[in-house]
Amino acid sequence: MNMSKRKKVYFILGLLGVISLIGISYALWTVTLSQQSENKIATSCLNIEILKESEEIVLENAFPITDEEGMKTTPYTFTIKNTCDTFIDYEVSLAMSNATTLNSKYVAVVLDYNEIKALDTYESTTIDGYKEGRILQKGSLSGGDEVTYNLRLWLDEDITTNDPVFNTKFQGKIHITATIGSYSPVEQGFTKLADAILVNEYQSTDVESAKARIQSKQVPDFSKTAPITIWNEIHSENLTTKTLTTASETLLESEEATKEVVYPMLFKNYTFDTETGMYGLTDGIVVDPTEINDYDTTDYYVCGTDITRNANKEIILTNTSSCSTMYTIKSVVNKKEGTTTLNGIETPLTIHSLSVYPYTQIERESDKSDKGLYVMTDDYGESYYFRGNVKNNYVYFADVYWRIIRINGDGSIRILYAGRTKDATNDELSIGKSAFNLEKSSPAYVGYMYGNIINDSYEQNMSNEVDSTIKTIVDAWYEENIVSRGLSEYIADPGFCNDRELLIGTGIDSSAFSQFKGYERLSNFTPSLQCQNITRDLFTTSTSNTGNKALRFPIGLITNDELIIAGLKITTLNHLNYLYSGTNYWTMTPNSYDVSIGSAGVRRVYSDGGIYNGAVNSPLNNVRPVINLKPNVEISDGIGTAENPFMIKTV
Repeated sequence: MNMSKRKKVYFILGLLGVISLIGISYALWTVTLSQQSENKIATSCLNIEILKESEEIVLENAFPITDEEGMKTTPYTFTIKNTCDTFIDYEVSLAMSNATTLNSKYVAVVLDYNEIKALDTYESTTIDGYKEGRILQKGSLSGGDEVTYNLRLWLDEDITTNDPVFNTKFQGKIHITATIGSYSPVEQGFTKLADAILVNEYQSTDVESAKARIQSKQVPDFSKTAPITIWNEIHSENLTTKTLTTASETLLESEEATKEVVYPMLFKNYTFDTETGMYGLTDGIVVDPTEINDYDTTDYYVCGTDITRNANKEIILTNTSSCSTMYTIKSVVNKKEGTTTLNGIETPLTIHSLSVYPYTQIERESDKSDKGLYVMTDDYGESYYFRGNVKNNYVYFADVYWRIIRINGDGSIRILYAGRTKDATNDELSIGKSAFNLEKSSPAYVGYMYGNIINDSYEQNMSNEVDSTIKTIVDAWYEENIVSRGLSEYIADPGFCNDRELLIGTGIDSSAFSQFKGYERLSNFTPSLQCQNITRDLFTTSTSNTGNKALRFPIGLITNDELIIAGLKITTLNHLNYLYSGTNYWTMTPNSYDVSIGSAGVRRVYSDGGIYNGAVNSPLNNVRPVINLKPNVEISDGIGTAENPFMIKTV
């Protein structure tokens, strides 16, 4: 083992033959120096695990095939996990045993969706006990992070009958070396943030090769979450209390309501989707909960209820039939009467307290190939965006941690507020809670700004004259935290898209349903980073060369489309994506105006990691501002992790 300044950990997996973990060596080093002061050397944990190995690839009776056929073969899959807190560098090599007689130039190799190359073109390395070694991949892992690779090997299609490949043998193993992390973009000469982000992805030596490698990735499947997750059910055996609120029985007696709004719908069966982690309830019947007792042999399942009055003042009880947490009812603890105001009418309620067993779920990743930087065209050019369970997109600026969403096409860097501390969670990831707009009774209220509402003028309603409630919140934050501290010179102004293009309806008044195009892109998995109506909906300041020039300060919110490209999905759980916060927070993408309840809605990230519609006047959603740093901002240090974020130079 190399007893240098860095420790190394070696893992070897069987590739062509029975998979085996050959060995792990882990040692501490000692240093002796002659000097006046004492040496103080603290050792840190260095260890990795290999997880989820697939069946080995066997080139038995192999013959040359095309690259297209090779990409369809079953890969050899393995996962590397950093089990310590220390940031590590690693190398993945293919080690060929002394029994190998096939020349490596005849073996086609591809790791994930990288370039297909002949094995002999990879960088050579010496591995003790092996005939030949080739480095397939270099990378880094934060503490607790992991990465999955898919390796495919086949005989190159260009082999001819004259090539000495017949009656030869290839036998090899995957060889992984881990060392304490040492790569630093700044030390490599990359001091501009945008350049550092790009080269840091693969520890590249130049920006253009980093871009080329990112561009070579396949377009992600936006109908899948990133990372792709398999969910398993958890049935708790501990009783807890669940509250169901319905209309009061007094309304039934007065014939103002039917039993369907007085008694909830309970369900006798359910399904569980291992892809989405969601429960679906079936075979519903209207049941008086007080009739359920310990002797009832029927299992009843429930998610929740929501009582409202529609635009016609009629009482509506919504029984949720799909949820991430479901309950099976044991008995009724008690019920009590109460009142609430629904659409301006004081309404009597019955509040049922039920003794229930919770059914939840636990996630495990099945594929992490959708992770890192990808590319898509925006209003300015090629935008490099982060997707999946990434942990190398942290920036520290204005005494705040941010997560990098993307490098915009103009080279500026879009970042999302992520709290005052590196380990911020839940509400700490926001600047507070706010409604999007205090009013919801017109389609105009989906606007980041809107006009003086006129029931027959879409253009006036959607003009940019009045600040939304949420805009006043983020403007105040910007003035206090950016302007007053002299940091405005670091902020770019490429704009924020509040896409109010219509899909359905007129978007004029409260008498008809309207749907906005952001919903279509969300439900069809077709995100776009190009604003449909730049002159109206791309919010920029007066100093910008484009957009509506309506902003006071260059600050906004994340968009629905940026959530999709990052790996979130409509109404689908995703706790592992970097945009998950454990709480609800607003986007600035309009969803619809629902005439049945007189409510304008804007998309939001929900507490389960899905993307849902939210009434604009809901005050309980968090605010996570988005700003853009100029293309020429420089960093003084950092590798993009929470422990070591990119540090913006401000002096």
